[in-house]
Amino acid sequence: MSGQRLAITGVRKIEMEHADPARAAKFYTDVWNLNEVAREDGSVYLRGACAAHHILAIHPSNGPARVREIALSARDKDAVDGLHARAKAGGFAVDAPAPRHTLDGGYGFSLRDPGGRRFSILCNARDHADDAQVRDRPYKVGHVNINTALIDEMISFYTEVFGMRLVDQAGTQYFFNADSPDHCTLVLCKYGMETLNHIAYEMCDLDSVLRGAGRMHDAGYPIEWGPGRHGPGDNAFCYFAGPEECPLEYTAEVLQIDETYEFHGPDHWKWPPGRLDQWGVTPPHTSRWKRVQTLYGFAK
Repeated sequence: MSGQRLAITGVRKIEMEHADPARAAKFYTDVWNLNEVAREDGSVYLRGACAAHHILAIHPSNGPARVREIALSARDKDAVDGLHARAKAGGFAVDAPAPRHTLDGGYGFSLRDPGGRRFSILCNARDHADDAQVRDRPYKVGHVNINTALIDEMISFYTEVFGMRLVDQAGTQYFFNADSPDHCTLVLCKYGMETLNHIAYEMCDLDSVLRGAGRMHDAGYPIEWGPGRHGPGDNAFCYFAGPEECPLEYTAEVLQIDETYEFHGPDHWKWPPGRLDQWGVTPPHTSRWKRVQTLYGFAK
């Protein structure tokens, strides 16, 4: 596993399906502060400040809003081929690694995890020349948190197939590190269904998180939980219900780690009664936030 954990470097993009992609895109540009880079066949593509061609694609939905695919970046072609061989040996149905005939191109393959979610693994995609953090603008998808009833199978999948490292467990949450100093790239939440918990968009600093929260408030999207600072990852956060109640997070100041970081379990990450974060000043989750954390399924 130690050699394989270097294969995946982070989340590249999220592919979503919405009933009205243009309406959702207006939220993501005017309020969430992404930039539109293309429209094609009814789909809208939006970028953050990082070099990735786009970090969010919104496609027309044939049903309820849902996640179509999570795309992960791989280090290089050898890493893609190695991950493909590992997935195939593990008995997972995978397509052959090949050039991708998509808007951002690249080389990679797709597979489904034990819960049926579709992932793609990509390298050498078509990127922008600029890659600098910008005040008040999301930089990248920092992490994706997924609910699962198959916690043991999913932990094995993330570690043995994706080659990631389990770095923390806090209650029912499991945090996985990739080939990145960022504390986590993927998070699992032990839950009774296979749904999206939330998507975290990373900002350049705490002030940008808070100004983003103010921008959301002014546009009619109240904070559902936050502001606060987590234990695992040490990151500042604010959570919201976006278009069609998509569960979203602004985050910043993510803990930077390396291979010497030691795993911490639930006994380590315990707060005094009535507290849910390091600061202890944020109200509890709203009832709406608890609901939207289980609302979004994944395309079959």
